[in-house]
Amino acid sequence: MHSHLLDARYRILAVLSVEELAQTYLVEDTNLPNSQFVLKQLHPANKNPQDLKILGRLFTGEAETLEKLGQENDQIQKLVAYFEENEEFYLVQEFITGNSLTEEILLGTPIEEDQVVSLLSETLEILVFVHSHEVIHQDIKPTNIIRRESDKKLVLIDFGSIKEIVTTIVGNLEYIPVEQLHGNTQYNSDIYALGIVAIASLIGLTAEEVAILPSHKNLLTGEIVWRHRIPSVNRELARIIDKMVCFDYRKRYQTAQEVLHDLKQLNNPEKKHDKHENKKPWLILTGIASCITVGVAAWFFLIPKSVNDPKLLYLQGVEKYESGNYKEAVKDFSQVIEINPQNALAYNRRGDAFYRLGDYQKAQSDSSKAIELNPQDANAYYDRGFSDYELGKYKEAIADYTKAINLNAKNPYNYYGRGLARTKLKDYKGAMTDFGKAIAFKPKYTEAYLQRGILHRRLRHKQAAIQDFDTAIEMNPNDAQAYYQRGLTQFAYNQNQAAIQDYNRAIDLNPKYIEAYLNRADVYSDMGKNLEATEDYNQVLQLNPKLSIAYTHRGMHRFSVGDYQGAIADYTEAIKLEPKNAAAYNNRGNAHLERGNKKAAIADYSQAITVNSSYALAYYNRGLIRAKQGDKKGAITDFQAAAKLFQKKGQKNSYQDAQREIKTLQK
Repeated sequence: MHSHLLDARYRILAVLSVEELAQTYLVEDTNLPNSQFVLKQLHPANKNPQDLKILGRLFTGEAETLEKLGQENDQIQKLVAYFEENEEFYLVQEFITGNSLTEEILLGTPIEEDQVVSLLSETLEILVFVHSHEVIHQDIKPTNIIRRESDKKLVLIDFGSIKEIVTTIVGNLEYIPVEQLHGNTQYNSDIYALGIVAIASLIGLTAEEVAILPSHKNLLTGEIVWRHRIPSVNRELARIIDKMVCFDYRKRYQTAQEVLHDLKQLNNPEKKHDKHENKKPWLILTGIASCITVGVAAWFFLIPKSVNDPKLLYLQGVEKYESGNYKEAVKDFSQVIEINPQNALAYNRRGDAFYRLGDYQKAQSDSSKAIELNPQDANAYYDRGFSDYELGKYKEAIADYTKAINLNAKNPYNYYGRGLARTKLKDYKGAMTDFGKAIAFKPKYTEAYLQRGILHRRLRHKQAAIQDFDTAIEMNPNDAQAYYQRGLTQFAYNQNQAAIQDYNRAIDLNPKYIEAYLNRADVYSDMGKNLEATEDYNQVLQLNPKLSIAYTHRGMHRFSVGDYQGAIADYTEAIKLEPKNAAAYNNRGNAHLERGNKKAAIADYSQAITVNSSYALAYYNRGLIRAKQGDKKGAITDFQAAAKLFQKKGQKNSYQDAQREIKTLQK
């Protein structure tokens, strides 16, 4: 079909499917006679050279993971090869002879319950393996489940994770739960998708009918309405499927293993009535039941949304929370609590919304109530831990995270939170251990890599810090914070040009990244690039005219180039915005001194000390002026105070300078 060879060996034989940013072909390997493979061509949505480089590393990493999965489990499509060519990414996969599940279901005809249970069980067994390797399929649907002709086993193909990395394409919306649409994909997002497959199989839906299935929601529960379509379904099986497709992922099965366990308890599906049984009474009952079911279902659809029902209000709150409408979510959860003050989950969710709104006291209070109502809820301890953290209660936060870990030892977020709190208490060893555990349980936890990198920098572990930031960037090349943090590390080790490059990238990704502009300005100032530094400081103040620290930094820059009057103006503005800014007073004192105004300088140093009695540099600077003015006693007092504070802070050189000044005055 095509004479051109991809990767100098693969010849296209046929087009299997075409999507906006991806095509799938049947190919032959010219190096292996009589061999056929599936080749997937992925077109990156972003072709920026730097992004392509990072994307390539991400693509390779994900491909290596999928390659390993296929090697270890024969019910996962094998990845034969992967490569890049002409800014496109390619996967060469095993060609599986067989039929997709669309040949068994989606035909408009229901299949037997035992077949559905078998289908679920076999697919769940594969998902148990996949999830144990920290991988989420992200695109479970009938076309991605093949029944292999040779042994009739099901094979899982076409993982959505790698396709999403390169193209940002998501799968069929009917199989995707709300949290995945909002970028918060969970392991049980795969369980939801498989539950939709089960419903379609039992009812006998066509592909077109499945597409509108998620819109058939019960307004009192928010869940998919489907049982009335097949009243004879085994109630326990229906309960299992309902739990698989729960709107709120917290109420859904958490693991594939849990679903398997419940399916095994089914034993024998409810026996159907014998064909020779008197059917008339059954038909009458069925007719009545159908009328009731249809009537109730219709009432569910027609009932107004303002109905004061706790289940409806709760689900409305969840939907608003997931879409970022936290204020309205609080209102819904508050109504739920008013109706049922014992609803622990509503307190938990309202606390989450309060946290997002920055009301940490109310968030903490709600989490405490959730814990009171359900002391075994690890998530409530986790939530309260973050509220404690934001309120500066770090010891309490550590206690809550530890309790959450005791209840759920494999949750990476619990370790991450405790690591943050331990960092605040300067328990760096414990924090490092916690961030490491978070990464061990979630190898793609970018925030944990970032925080561990920051901690490495604080401990002066340059290479370890850079490595963590590199990893975070590889996992998420659009994370401006990762570039910013790496830039800070480069600057700390005098790698100014590398720091500039990282700040440039951070600003490209987030044009309103104030900290990146401010620190880039500092680097430019350090490099003697006055124009560039001034432009960045001005940009910061344009973004936030009331940012005190920006005036302080620009004042330092102006001081460094001899613009003492401009520096005084900036420090004065910083003090207006932040009257207790001791550094601004001290620095303005330095500028006054350079202009020969010792009286104003002493006044500023004294005010810096009044604002912060532990500000050693202000004592030292005031001591220098007093010594020059012949006030030995006052100077010695200032140098002694400075020396004591320098020593306490471990600033050895500054301490020795102060001691030398004292000895000189005492001669």
